[in-house]
Parts: sequence; C-alpha cells; structure tokens
Amino acid sequence: MINLFFIILLCVHVLGDFYFQTQKMSDKKQKRFLWTVYHSLIYAVVSWILFFLFLPGLRIRYILAFVGAHAAIDIIKYGVCRFPPNRSWIPKGMNARRNIFLIDQTAHLLTILGIAFCAGGNSITQLYRTEAGHIFQTFGVHETVILKWVLVLLLIHKPANILISNILSAYRPGEQKVRDKKITVEKSMDRNAGRMIGTLERIIMVIFIAIGQYSAVGLVLTAKSIARYDRISKDQVFAEYYLLGTLLSTICAVTAAVIFL
Repeated sequence: MINLFFIILLCVHVLGDFYFQTQKMSDKKQKRFLWTVYHSLIYAVVSWILFFLFLPGLRIRYILAFVGAHAAIDIIKYGVCRFPPNRSWIPKGMNARRNIFLIDQTAHLLTILGIAFCAGGNSITQLYRTEAGHIFQTFGVHETVILKWVLVLLLIHKPANILISNILSAYRPGEQKVRDKKITVEKSMDRNAGRMIGTLERIIMVIFIAIGQYSAVGLVLTAKSIARYDRISKDQVFAEYYLLGTLLSTICAVTAAVIFL
C-alpha cells in the first residue's frame, strides 16, 4: 500500500516541481518572493488535480500537508538564497546551486516519505480510483506496473538532466567568453542536444535492464563514446568531464530501474 501510495505522491511531486516549473521560474523564485508564491500555487493546483484523478479518497489533511510542506520548504529556500546567514554549512561559491538543489529535493523526498507512512493505514481500495484499475486490467496490465514506468520515465528525463547539470557545473571545462551571438546560440543548441541524447540514453538503459539484457547497456555507452572519440582523444579535461557525465547518467538510469522496476 505504502509503496503504491509513495509512487503516486512522487509522481505528483516530479510533475509539479519539474515539468510545471521552468528554469526561468526556478531562478526568479530565488530572488523574488512573489515567484515562490506563484510556484506554490501552481504546485497546489497540479497536486489537487492529480489527487482527484488518482486518489479521490485521500483525506484532506494529507493533501494540505503535502502542499503545505512543499510551500514551507520553498519559503525556507528563498530565505536562505535571498538572505544567506553567515554559517559554514550554508552552500557558497560555485557549488551553491548544486548543494541547494540537493538539500531542497532531499527535504521534499523526506516529506513525501513521511506522508506516505502516515497515510499507509488506509486501504488502497479507499484511496485509489478503482475505475482506472479496471481499465488497466482490461488490457492485462496491473496499474502498479504502469505507474512505476511513468515515474521512472519522469525521473530519468528532466529531473536527471537538472541533477547532472548541477553536479557537473563545478567541473565544467573553462570556456573563453564570446560576444558572438551566433556562437552563443550554437552552444545553447549543443547543450539541448546533449540533454536529449542523455535522456534517450537513459531510456534505452532502463529498457535493457527491465528485460534483463544487462550487457547491452555497455553497447549504449560504447556507441556514445565513439561519437565523441575524436575530442576525447585530444582533450584530457573534456574526456574526464565527459566520463563523469556518462557515469552520472548511468547511475541515474540504473538507480531508477533497480528501485522502481
């Protein structure tokens, strides 16, 4: 029961905090409190809609706790970013964005675990919309399997890209500052292409792991390395940066597949 309930809560959080929040909104809410409130309202609306669709029997206090805890964490995050106290444990410098992101998501995850544990005594038949279960059973697929795959695909796309980007920010090879707008656009397009390649790479890995073809994961990594072989062989700094990104991407895919599939 807690397992399925936790999966649904995590799906709601990932959708509300990643897919219904742009990077521009994320940056602005650290500078202006109004954007923090705006994001909290969007998160609340998305949560209420998804809970109504999938958990219509969920008690109102758990919904308020879920939305309220998220808003409280974001308000604390705004305070730390806007008025950082003089403490050694507060993240600073190049790693500030990465550390704040990790602490923020850890706090959200602990909150979700707590709510899932507290609501674990409810019967799944009282919480879950049974009509949806009947639809899945018509096609011979259990609803838990569908929800697990949905969660894994959600996790290995945007959240994984943001996590990897934040971790790699401290190790990104130095680049000369350019004023050419065309070069800037090309670099932006290259990063977007890299994110999409990373997402497809993780999806293929997850599929191979799900069907038990673990050795095929190595073929994905080999094909990716061949495409970058020329630059890897000539640039040692880039080679280390590329290897770190590939390993992080692999860890994200394997972790999501092992835990949820």
